[in-house]
Amino acid sequence: MRSITKTVYGAVVLFVSALFITPASAEAQEFRIRGRFHMDALYGIHEADTFSNGFNNRRARMGMAGRITDNWDGQIEIDFADGGIDPKDFRLRRTFENGGRLWIGQYKVPQGLNQLTSSNEITFVERSAINNVIADSRRLGIAYDYFNGPLGFKTMIFGRALGQRAALVDDMPIGLAFRGVFAPEIGGGILHIGASAVYEDLMDNNIVRLRDRPEARDSKGGSIRLIDANVQDAESTFKASLELLFIGGPFSIEAEYLQATVNRTVGDNPTFNGFNIQSSYVLTGESRSYSRGLVGTISPEGDRGAWEVALRYSFMDLNDAGFTGGEQRNITLGLNHYITSRLRFMGNVVFVNVDYLEDNPVLLVLRAQFGF
Repeated sequence: MRSITKTVYGAVVLFVSALFITPASAEAQEFRIRGRFHMDALYGIHEADTFSNGFNNRRARMGMAGRITDNWDGQIEIDFADGGIDPKDFRLRRTFENGGRLWIGQYKVPQGLNQLTSSNEITFVERSAINNVIADSRRLGIAYDYFNGPLGFKTMIFGRALGQRAALVDDMPIGLAFRGVFAPEIGGGILHIGASAVYEDLMDNNIVRLRDRPEARDSKGGSIRLIDANVQDAESTFKASLELLFIGGPFSIEAEYLQATVNRTVGDNPTFNGFNIQSSYVLTGESRSYSRGLVGTISPEGDRGAWEVALRYSFMDLNDAGFTGGEQRNITLGLNHYITSRLRFMGNVVFVNVDYLEDNPVLLVLRAQFGF
């Protein structure tokens, strides 16, 4: 705990220093409206009686982003899908002359390549189970990232998420995260190798619940979760991941491994883990973009748009140390049509296998999405 306190102190010093060295002369603010809309439909093809067929408004986000001064920019975004209000990115960011960037506010914890890829740009309708279960999404905190050529990193001190305050007991959790990336150019393509580690002291919040839907959401918004581990008497968590990606022209292949250990005050400490491997090929020849350790979208070159086929295998194990949250193995087939880089139609067929279920559901998921 003493080391965390020292790190927090150092981050506060960095934050205050950044404020004072901001130039007094700055150009006028320049902001633009941004948003995204994802409309899904699910149909149970086989042994899927527990799923509700129909439409689902997966995302409906509005916000703004832009430059505040020569060195500072900001972003605000809220999701209004199905009548709920869910704050997403709420952050300030300062860019330094050396290319480093200081982040302040709420944004994603740096772990999980698939988690860090924008929902506008992920290859499949839903992220892989390991990224949904293990990798944290957005938290409030302070971060710094730096990329120079093929090398880069991002580190973050984080606490709770916006909207989580009422659910916390006494002090909020505090965590430290680090992600490093090595991404050289090889044979005209990009080879990405990444690793991350995240430690979180839960303070007085002693329940950790890890669960996931079968990489698809039905018309009720995905209330069905087939794997679920509820760990009591938790004191802290330690999460680690490995990432591997290659993009060569229209072909890409991506693999990840994530694990999470829950340290408890009594009893055994469970370690849950999983992996996924996915590959895609753009039939029309375009290549997926890549920058600063993150995967981007596909920009069609012809008037008829771009077509992409994809395949993914994922495995998530929530059975360990007496906890039987379940094992899930999924195979997903994907077909994507990019009208433009901001307008896309997607189709997935998900073959679901969970260790304790007699049925093996097969689900068809469709999506129409646009962003601006």
